[in-house]
Amino acid sequence: MTQDSAGNDSVYRIAIVDDNRKDAEQLKGLVEKYFAGSPKKRYAVSLYQNSSALIWDLDDRKQFDIYFLDVEMPEQASGLELAYKIRIYCMEAIIIYVTNYVKYAPQAFEVNAFRYIPKRLLGEKLDEALDCILPRIEQQDQRTYVIEMQGRLERILYKNIVYISKAGKYVTIHHRDGESRERKSLSRIMDALQAPEFVYIDKGYIVNIQHIDSLQKECILLKNGTELKISRSKYRDVKEKAAGYWRGLR
Repeated sequence: MTQDSAGNDSVYRIAIVDDNRKDAEQLKGLVEKYFAGSPKKRYAVSLYQNSSALIWDLDDRKQFDIYFLDVEMPEQASGLELAYKIRIYCMEAIIIYVTNYVKYAPQAFEVNAFRYIPKRLLGEKLDEALDCILPRIEQQDQRTYVIEMQGRLERILYKNIVYISKAGKYVTIHHRDGESRERKSLSRIMDALQAPEFVYIDKGYIVNIQHIDSLQKECILLKNGTELKISRSKYRDVKEKAAGYWRGLR
C-alpha cells in the first residue's frame, strides 16, 4: 500500500495493462464496483494500453501495489515480459493475469503471479481475488526509518531505501522517491535500522540487499542502475550476507 498526499499508508495503487481499451475499461469498472462496497478503502487505478508506457513509469520510479496484465499484446512487450520488469523494481508487487489465452498459465507462475483469470470469468472471480490480495498487501513489510530534522518528521519504508551514503557530517538516504539528508553517523543509522538486509559495502556506504542486481569483487550494481564500489575487506562479508538473504526469500 502506498502513501497518500497526507503521508498515510492508505491508498491501494492499481495498474491495468491491456491493449484493448474496452477490456481495460471493463476491468476498471469491476474494480470500482468492488471498492464501492468498502468506502473506507481508498484506491487509484491507472490504465495502460501500451506496455512501454508502464515501463517508462517504472523507470521513473512509479510503482503500484497490484498489476493486472494481459498476457498477449501484439507488437509490444507481453504481460510475461512486463512481469520480469516489474519484479526488478518491486519483488513484493501483486501480479494478476487477466487474459483470453489460458495456454500461457504455466509461464505466468514462473514470475510468481498471484492469479490467472480468464476474461470471461472476471465478473465472478475478481472479488474473491481482491478479498485475498488486500489483507496480504496490508501485511507487507511496513517497517519505517524516521528522520527528525528541523522540526519535521519524515518516514521512509525500509523496503524503499536503496542505499545510504556519508559525506562530511551528513548522510544521504537514497530511496525510491528521491533523497533525504540527516546529520548523523552511519553507525547510528545502522544501529537504528537493525535489519539483516542492510550491509556495509565500504566505510562510507550502506546498501539494501533487496536492491542489489549483481555483485562483483570491485563493485555492486543496483537495480536502479547505480554502480557503487565495494572495498576488498567488505566483499566476502557482503557476498555471504547477500547470498544468505536471497536464499531465505525462496
